[in-house]
Amino acid sequence: MGPGQRVIAELSVLEKALSKNDFAAEKGPLEAIVRSLRPMNLKSLDDLDLNTRGRLITTLLRVQRQPKPALPEAGAEGAAPEAAASTEAAPSEAPAAEGAAEGATPAEGGTPAEAAPAAPAVDPAKEKHAAWVDVMALVGRVWRAAGDADRSQAAFALSGREPSPEPAAPAREERAERPPRGDRPERGERPPRGDRPPRGERPERGAAGERRERPPRAERPERGERPARGERPERAPMPELTGDWKEQATQLEGMGRTRDAARLHERNNNFADATRLFEAGGDLKSALRTALSGQDNDAARRLVGTLPAEQIGPTLEKAGAYELLMEHYVAKADFENVARLYERARQFDQAALAYERANKLTLARKAYERARDLASANRIRGMEVKALVERGDRLGAATLLVAVGQRREAVEVLSPLPPPKAFHFMQRLTLEDEAKELAQRELARAEQEQKPAGRARWLELLGDTAAAAETWTQAGRKDKALPLYEKLGGEHLPRAAQLAEELQQRDKAIALYTQLNDSAGVERAKALPEAPATPPPGSAPDAGDDADSTASSTENASSAGEQESQ
Repeated sequence: MGPGQRVIAELSVLEKALSKNDFAAEKGPLEAIVRSLRPMNLKSLDDLDLNTRGRLITTLLRVQRQPKPALPEAGAEGAAPEAAASTEAAPSEAPAAEGAAEGATPAEGGTPAEAAPAAPAVDPAKEKHAAWVDVMALVGRVWRAAGDADRSQAAFALSGREPSPEPAAPAREERAERPPRGDRPERGERPPRGDRPPRGERPERGAAGERRERPPRAERPERGERPARGERPERAPMPELTGDWKEQATQLEGMGRTRDAARLHERNNNFADATRLFEAGGDLKSALRTALSGQDNDAARRLVGTLPAEQIGPTLEKAGAYELLMEHYVAKADFENVARLYERARQFDQAALAYERANKLTLARKAYERARDLASANRIRGMEVKALVERGDRLGAATLLVAVGQRREAVEVLSPLPPPKAFHFMQRLTLEDEAKELAQRELARAEQEQKPAGRARWLELLGDTAAAAETWTQAGRKDKALPLYEKLGGEHLPRAAQLAEELQQRDKAIALYTQLNDSAGVERAKALPEAPATPPPGSAPDAGDDADSTASSTENASSAGEQESQ
């Protein structure tokens, strides 16, 4: 298990102790985390992997926000000396008496503790306060081991202790000294390396193996003398903070460390002062966060205007400030996102109005249906149908109407289409009776106008294959009749073979005659030319073919386009 995995494992133990508010149980996993982080020699938190870094920051901040336990009035003044004494007694920053009572292991690099005389009874309030001080000091050590100096100083300031140096890591065991070269055992003779000649007798590199001379490098311009770097001012050591957290925050603010003071106020739920100090320190996102946590909407509205436009929505949504987020979307006229917020709040009637204003008709209709406002849903459906018809998607419009049982209105929408196309769309929408009525009406019109091709087409659509094949033959379209006779099979196969022979479709004729066991027909078919130079009569459409049959040839492509436009 690597150091990062050990840190995550200890964080799980720490979170269990944190949920019970058990300061004594929090110290063990914190010390283990320090031991895991120290060998990694981290320069900053960014050196950790994303999962470990996120878990570590979240858990430590929760630990650090734990309120400080109150001391009894009589023992309040002596709390600091006791904590200082415990600091000097144990380099691991854990009180020796407590460690002995709990049976804890000694600090890193230390020796096992000797048996101590029995200690007098400890006040539980003082013991809890001392454990909280130890936990804050350990949090400071964890931040320091993770490379975050600012958070480490803030944690040590909370504990009231000066950061102590970490004990040195144990030295590696030295390797055993190698014996002098003369005392080593002699190696055996190396085996010969084949027929390779000795180094001195190798032939010199020939002309083909000579190295090319490198071109001379261009002279580099002389560098000017660098200006002497001024001495960096030494960073003044942070003075020791005294008093409770309010006094410490006041001291930090007086020292100009406004953001540290703001974090201290935030940890103690004083969001108004935290917002003021974060804003004074220029950390506007943190100021917005604390304003939202303190439900100071006036300050939050003012701070929202300082953020870049692309960060406002995600920041407010992450903070759960939906009221301000709604105001932001309304000001931008982004009614689609307004509708989504209403949907999240299960206010479907308001969501439908917002979707309608955003011209998202389908979403508006569904929202009205969820709000059980059927009159408004039907009104929006009518608008949808009109928009689809104007866009040329009559199949989509008819689909909407059929879904609510408006079959007659769906037929009216499909009527302007070419009859074969309207017929197929009706079949697709399970309007079988309406499709059959349309086909019979068009068949009667084709017979009245004496258009045999149109009549054959509608007979074929109605499923009267035999009559359609005969009509195609009478219309001189043997190429249309042949597949129908072949489809009918049985007694119609000889007619199909005859048509294939007349159309000079050699392979088709051979196959059909072979299927009929007609050897004479097979011989005649074999005598046909493999590829006739000119198409035989009846294999190409005549000029008198019905226009409907020509229109129906593009039917599949047109219907596909209608479907894609939905």
